[in-house]
Amino acid sequence: MFFKRPKKDNDDPVLAASVLPAFSGMYRDLLEQNNIKYLCRQKGAGGYLRIVTGGLLIPDEYYVKKEDYDKALEIYHAFIEPELEDN
Repeated sequence: MFFKRPKKDNDDPVLAASVLPAFSGMYRDLLEQNNIKYLCRQKGAGGYLRIVTGGLLIPDEYYVKKEDYDKALEIYHAFIEPELEDN
């Protein structure tokens, strides 16, 4: 038998940031340090292309709970955006 958990209004994850693979590990660590649970996905054939070509230009998309969105976005603006601007 299959049981479904009742869905809450704020259960759907929201896109917090698209991060290039060079900075993805750092963003992942920062989310974990702030106890923010996340889903990391690549669009389309992103995961496959990364394996075949190294795919450094295919961003990882980070999804978080709605209540964690503001904090995840703040982390992105504070730590990831300045790194991108320097390059």
